[in-house]
Amino acid sequence: MLEEVQKVEFNKILSTEFVDKEISNNPFAHFVVYKLNDCVAGFVYYSLIYDRIEINQIEVLCDFRGQGIGSKLLKYIIDTNPYGITLEVNKNNKEAIGLYKKFNFKTVAIRRGYYDGVDGLLMERKYEVKDMYILGIESSCDETSCSIVKDGSKEIATVISSQIDIHKDYGGVVPEIASRNHVKNITIVIEQCLNDAEMSMDDIDAIAVTYGPGLIGSLLVGVEAAKTLSFIFNKPLIPVHHIAGHIYANSLVKEMNFPLLALVVSGGHTELVKMLGHYKFEKLGGTLDDAVGECYDKVARVIGLEYPGGPKVDVLAHKGKVTYKLPVPLKDDSYNFSFSGLKSAVINLAHNEKQRGCIIRKEDLAASFQKVAVEEIVSKTKKALENEEVKNLVVAGGVAANKGLREELLKMAKDLDIDVSFPDMKYCTDNAAMIAAAGYYAYLDGRKADLSLNSQSTDKLC
Repeated sequence: MLEEVQKVEFNKILSTEFVDKEISNNPFAHFVVYKLNDCVAGFVYYSLIYDRIEINQIEVLCDFRGQGIGSKLLKYIIDTNPYGITLEVNKNNKEAIGLYKKFNFKTVAIRRGYYDGVDGLLMERKYEVKDMYILGIESSCDETSCSIVKDGSKEIATVISSQIDIHKDYGGVVPEIASRNHVKNITIVIEQCLNDAEMSMDDIDAIAVTYGPGLIGSLLVGVEAAKTLSFIFNKPLIPVHHIAGHIYANSLVKEMNFPLLALVVSGGHTELVKMLGHYKFEKLGGTLDDAVGECYDKVARVIGLEYPGGPKVDVLAHKGKVTYKLPVPLKDDSYNFSFSGLKSAVINLAHNEKQRGCIIRKEDLAASFQKVAVEEIVSKTKKALENEEVKNLVVAGGVAANKGLREELLKMAKDLDIDVSFPDMKYCTDNAAMIAAAGYYAYLDGRKADLSLNSQSTDKLC
């Protein structure tokens, strides 16, 4: 066993005395190695099988015994894993039994003759659940937001500084203006959130931040603020993908049951994501060009609606009739979407009507557009639910607030006998509560970053 440990190229990993390595040919097996003066001083070999750790071997090399390394290794395993732990120990190994009892391991069974005729003790340490408060920061576009969420499900306080009125004059978000306003607002928003929660940074367990995707200048402001707090207050730093944040907005409403299908519909994303467990993402399909939210905003501009126009198109659509003929975007067997052709068709239709001197019936055009767009989303979602044999659907993103989409998804859910979850309206658009909620589950999944964390304008959800 030790020979295998020594083969690991530890010097290429360093920033900590603990090195956690998966064994490539066994997805359940891990080594945690304790290094002292660049030497392997001890190790734990354990198996992580879904929601339980089984310690197979814990060893401290002879030259390093009596220095508390065994305790440090065991404490590391306990502190970095939200799981129950089991192990076996020779009943005559009093020193080891004493160590395990010190960390609240209790004997739950006796294995007769387990060690060459000597009884072994099966010892267990149950996971001790404690409340965890995550401070989340979101600045991926034009909202500067900070939130504190308890245990990934209870919002304590959220503050959002919106820039809608600023960008309204330009008909859309101007990246440079957005990032400058984030710089102006970020400290104020964080301080206000802590004040509203009647908490200090001493009460915070970790800091979660959106690192991407989004506007690179806007993201940088939030990431740098989070890194600064992490450094000053010595708090774990958790990187959160923006789409993961939208998905986990649902955990603020109800418990997420797996397996599930997540439909992400926003200004920048249209995706179908399958999840078999917390932070286990499998992208099934996505938009090949424009996101549905972006398409809504462009259509709004064409018919003369003020930014942000997407919600206004939804309101108009419920007042109009489907009278304009528009093409179906992407009718195939994939889980992918396409909205650029639909957007172009609306633009061309409006242009041609104007050339003919005809008045565009805004309500009818909105209704005609929304019918095609919503049918595209619902049909692909239905196909994924049926083919993947998933009975739970969560809807996420700004377009999750769309009344027309909600109505059709609820009808589909009833027909398929599936459970569907929508975030509250306040969690549909960009906010830090969803980032803090996702950050909690990211932390439990072992996702942490150091101060080299950087923002990314595009990144794959995984």
